Amino acid sequence: MGTEAIIASVLGIAGAAGGFLQGRRSSTSDAMGIAADTVDMLKIQVDTLTEHREEKDTLISNLESRVNVLESLVTQRAEVEVVHEEIKGVRIVVDLIANKVGA
Repeated sequence: MGTEAIIASVLGIAGAAGGFLQGRRSSTSDAMGIAADTVDMLKIQVDTLTEHREEKDTLISNLESRVNVLESLVTQRAEVEVVHEEIKGVRIVVDLIANKVGA
């Protein structure tokens, strides 16, 4: 084998090895870029979900306070109905007494 053939073989092997190593570096770099993009995307999704949860918590809190007000109003309404019925009973008794007395 001649010197030129040996040099050509060594250059060919070196070129192949260099291409292989460059390909590995490039694929590692690409994988790191994809991983970084994925992490960024997941962070954005987590932030969005956190905002939605906070909005829902606020909405639920507002609804709970409205329900409490409505429960209070219903309870007050029931108490007013009881008093109203008692007043009707007293009025009937007063009317009966008024009829007996002649007033």
